[in-house]
Amino acid sequence: MKVSPIVTYSLENWKGYNKLFCNKKIYAGSQYYYSFGTIAYLLFYGISFIIFIILEQKPLYKKIIYLFLYSIYLLLVILFCLICAFTDPGVVPINGLTANELKNSNCCSSTRVFYINGIRYKVRFCYTCQIIRPVGSSHCKTCNVCVEKFDHHCPLVGNCIGKNNYRYFFVFLILINSFFIVTLFSSLCAIIFNKNLISIYIVLLSVLTMLFITTLLIYHIKFTCRNMSTYSNLKMKDTFILFGNPFSRKNCKKNCYFTLFKKYVKRIDFTIKTHQPKESDSLTSINSSNSNSQSLNFRTFNSYGRRNINIGY
Repeated sequence: MKVSPIVTYSLENWKGYNKLFCNKKIYAGSQYYYSFGTIAYLLFYGISFIIFIILEQKPLYKKIIYLFLYSIYLLLVILFCLICAFTDPGVVPINGLTANELKNSNCCSSTRVFYINGIRYKVRFCYTCQIIRPVGSSHCKTCNVCVEKFDHHCPLVGNCIGKNNYRYFFVFLILINSFFIVTLFSSLCAIIFNKNLISIYIVLLSVLTMLFITTLLIYHIKFTCRNMSTYSNLKMKDTFILFGNPFSRKNCKKNCYFTLFKKYVKRIDFTIKTHQPKESDSLTSINSSNSNSQSLNFRTFNSYGRRNINIGY
């Protein structure tokens, strides 16, 4: 008997507000254009510094060297801003279930829980994406997708910050902070030694901007060293206070490695692929790469609805 090919992941079922460009090869956050506003601010700030401070330097060779180094640094900050905006944060593939299949697969009662390193963690089912969410994942209302190790939706880059692009976001925070610090001290030196009073407004811009981005960097350094996320800190704050952080590797170096340097397999391919299934294959169109499919997860629960796992997040 002939069986027609099924689509393992079809963009017709895609419910997210994210954008796909260049024949679906480039992923962009739902508000990717916000990153252009961040870049415009950086360019305005950087060009002002170049005009009022760098171009006033003497002799000529010093002016050229400062201009070259500062321009490279500015372009590097802009580059990481764009990388954050146009990188898949770790979108979890949706399940193409029918209404009856969705009703039958919904087993997320209060008796079904994970135990992460001995700490109770409720199973979460996403009705929009029709999946059991991986541990630490959440549904972003702005992008309308579930994201693995969801941290937050960042207005600076207009994209979710998750497992796949958190390292780029962290580098972006370090670069933009050091960029403003260098500019601030250079502007102060110009005021003190060269009596360049025009650069006062650059100092004011630097201070106002750093009140936000420096606080954000300190916040994420703390979470990186503890292998946490903004979302998990907000939703599991009581658990952290009572039992400690279940995701921590009990070692700062290991936590930083798993957060910033561990390579992750891309779960989702935004191009349409088909395959010829065997007769024994399920007729349900479910992404084969989705390790959080209903059957896989529910089989791992015991008769009491519990699943014991040891995870480093």
